[in-house]
Amino acid sequence: MTYSIGDLAQRTGLTVRTLHHYEQLGLLLPSARTDGGYRLYGDADVQRLHRILAYRQIGLPLKDIAPLLAPDAVVPLAELLDRQIAAVEAAIAAQQQLLSNLRRVSARARGGDAPGTEELLRLINAQRVFERHYSAEEIDQLHTLREALAPSDLDRFKRDVPRLLKTFREGLKAGVAPDAPSMREAALEWTALEALVPVDEEIRRKGRQMVEADTGFHQLSGMDAALARFIDAAVAAVKPAAGLPSHPESHAESPVL
Repeated sequence: MTYSIGDLAQRTGLTVRTLHHYEQLGLLLPSARTDGGYRLYGDADVQRLHRILAYRQIGLPLKDIAPLLAPDAVVPLAELLDRQIAAVEAAIAAQQQLLSNLRRVSARARGGDAPGTEELLRLINAQRVFERHYSAEEIDQLHTLREALAPSDLDRFKRDVPRLLKTFREGLKAGVAPDAPSMREAALEWTALEALVPVDEEIRRKGRQMVEADTGFHQLSGMDAALARFIDAAVAAVKPAAGLPSHPESHAESPVL
């Protein structure tokens, strides 16, 4: 069966302009033309178009797609469909997470506790940052941990984490030793907060990667790699006194919910 460019645009939901663009890039050329010079597309062209769109869906730019359409580089259809399925599933998971967040904020709004503009901006930024490092399931775990906190404990986090970060940051900037009395006192408070949120090791590992490398997280939390290492050293200094295990472990990211 053959299709005119208008038919193909209508059947696929693409625009004629998009099909022209693909032709200009050499990605999709009509396999035939009418006597009047109008483009005609056949079954093989439709299959090629599907591949172009599948590669776009999994994130490839148009400039990288042409080599993948060569006969010796064609990915089996089943494998390409599996990649599309994975991309769609990831998109659905992201939308479900967004829906969960919207419902949470909506419930607060109905209860008269609507977040202000600054908090909404932080939530938007936090969502983007965490999506770069955690799976949808892990983000759900973090939300569950937060929601499981007693209101008084959540208030402690909101009040004490910024204060302790400020203390550690000032100590680091002033050249105070991590085991100095003021830092030890802050470290004891930090470990007490940490104990309220028992994250698993994989989430902890990814959290450390986020702390070490993500400038978006630095802007969001005020925590960067140097500060994280300083907090680790301060916590390590108080572990024996606090009756905590003394093996090396990253603690800097744990209380930042």
